[in-house]
Amino acid sequence: MVSFTPLLDNTMEKPIYYQLYEYIKNEIISGKIKSDTRLPSLRKLSKYLSLSKNTVEAAYQQLYAEGYIESVPKIGYKVVDIKSDLYKMQNSSSRGIISYEKTPAVRSYKYDFTPKNTDKTCFDIAVWKKLFNSALNEEGTNFFSYGDPQGDYELREEIAKYIYENRGANCHPSQIVLGAGTQYCLSFLCQMLRPNYDTVGMEDPGSDKFRFIFERHQFEVKPIAVHDQGIDIKQLEESKSKIVFVTPSNQYPKSIVMSVSNRLQLLNWAECNDGIIIEDDYDSEMRFAGKPVPSLKSLDSGDKVIYLGSFSKVLLPAVRVSYMVLPKWLLELYLEKFSLYEQTTSIFNQKALARFMKEGHLQSHVRKIRRHYQNKYNTITKAIQTHMADNVKLISTSAGLRVILELKTDLSEAEVIKMARGAGIDIWPISKYYMGHNSTEESGKVVVILSYRGIPIEHIEEAIIALKKAWFDNFN
Repeated sequence: MVSFTPLLDNTMEKPIYYQLYEYIKNEIISGKIKSDTRLPSLRKLSKYLSLSKNTVEAAYQQLYAEGYIESVPKIGYKVVDIKSDLYKMQNSSSRGIISYEKTPAVRSYKYDFTPKNTDKTCFDIAVWKKLFNSALNEEGTNFFSYGDPQGDYELREEIAKYIYENRGANCHPSQIVLGAGTQYCLSFLCQMLRPNYDTVGMEDPGSDKFRFIFERHQFEVKPIAVHDQGIDIKQLEESKSKIVFVTPSNQYPKSIVMSVSNRLQLLNWAECNDGIIIEDDYDSEMRFAGKPVPSLKSLDSGDKVIYLGSFSKVLLPAVRVSYMVLPKWLLELYLEKFSLYEQTTSIFNQKALARFMKEGHLQSHVRKIRRHYQNKYNTITKAIQTHMADNVKLISTSAGLRVILELKTDLSEAEVIKMARGAGIDIWPISKYYMGHNSTEESGKVVVILSYRGIPIEHIEEAIIALKKAWFDNFN
C-alpha cells in the first residue's frame, strides 16, 4: 500500500477532488506508483489528508472511470498496468511528466589545470582528526542543538583576531556571521540587500559562480572592466550601481592586486554615492613576493565594506567554513530580520577550527602551503619557459594559484581547448569569466588559465610537455 502527500490548494478554482485525482494520475503515469499497487482505503486517506470520504471517493471514481485503477473485491482499489513507459514516450512534450535519466558520468582527465581541486599533500589530516575528536569530547558542548545562528562565538573570536593580525581589518566577533561556503554567505547578503537595491557592479572578467548568485536573486549585474590597477572606477560611476563586488587582494581570474590609489578611489566612490562594497578576500594568503597587502576593509573608515572570507581553499573544501563581517548598519538589519536563520556550518567543524586557530596550527599551515605553492609556481613557470619558448606569452603574478597563457596561434579558442582535452588535459579559457567587453577575444587572441592548485608538483612538467605536443605540434 502507498501513502500520498499531495499539495492541495483551497484557493484554486479546481475542486479539491480533482487536484487529488490529477496528483495520483501523474504519480501513476511517471511510474512512481507501480502497477498492481494497492491504494489506501477511502477512510484511511480521508483521515490522513483531513478530507471528507466523498472527496476522496470522487477522485478515485474519476481514476477508475479513466482506467488508471480497478476495484478488486475485499481488497479495494489497485493500480492498473497502463504501460507508462510507452505513455511517456508518446507524451514526452507534456510539462506534467518528468522523464528521469541517468546523469552522465563526469569525464576525468589525466592532468587537471582547472581550479576545482585542492592539493592533497598540503593538509595534515592527523592534526585535524585529533582536534576534531577533542572538540567532540569537549564537556559542556551541546551537539544536539543548532548552536548560535551566527556561529560558534569562540571561532568568531579567533577569526576576528586572525583578520586583524593578517589582513589589518578591525571588527568585533558580534559582526561576524559564519556560513557553509562563500556562495552561501553571498546569497544571504543578497537577501538582506535586495529589497533596497537592484543592480550590482562586478569585475569583468570575474567569478561566474558569484555572478550566478546575484542573478538568481534578481540583481542586474553590470560588468566593470579591470585594468592593471584594479576595477575601473570611472566605469563603475557611469554604471549607476550602488553595490560593487570586488576581489582587491587577488583579482580572479587575472590575479591583479588592486593598487592603494585605486582602493582609496573606490572607498571615496562609496562615500560620495552612498555605495556598498562587497570585498571577497579571495586567496589573499597566497602571495609569494613582498609583504601581505592589507585588505580593503582595513582602510574603511566609513563602514562601507562588507568583508567575505573563507577557509575552504586554505584548508579543505569539505570543511565548508566561510564568514562575512557585517558593517554595523547591516548587523542591525540582520539581528532584526534575519537572525532566525539557523547556522549551516557543522558545529563539529566550527569547534575543531577554533582549536586549530587557537593553538597556532593555522598560521604554521599557511606558511607551509605558501612555500609549497611557491615551489609549484616556480616549477610551472620554468616548465612553460623551457618547453613552450616563443609559442606563448606567459602572464604570471606573485599572487594566486594560477598562471595565464596567451597563445600565438591562428586556431580558435574552441579548437585549442578541444586539443588539450583530447590529450587528457582539462583547461579553461579566460573568456569563461567575461560577461561584457572581451578585448582579448575580439582581437583574436587565445588566452587560457592554468590553475596549478590541484595538480601534483611532480606532474607539472610532464603536463606542460603534453600541452606543448597537443598544441604546437599541430600548429607547425
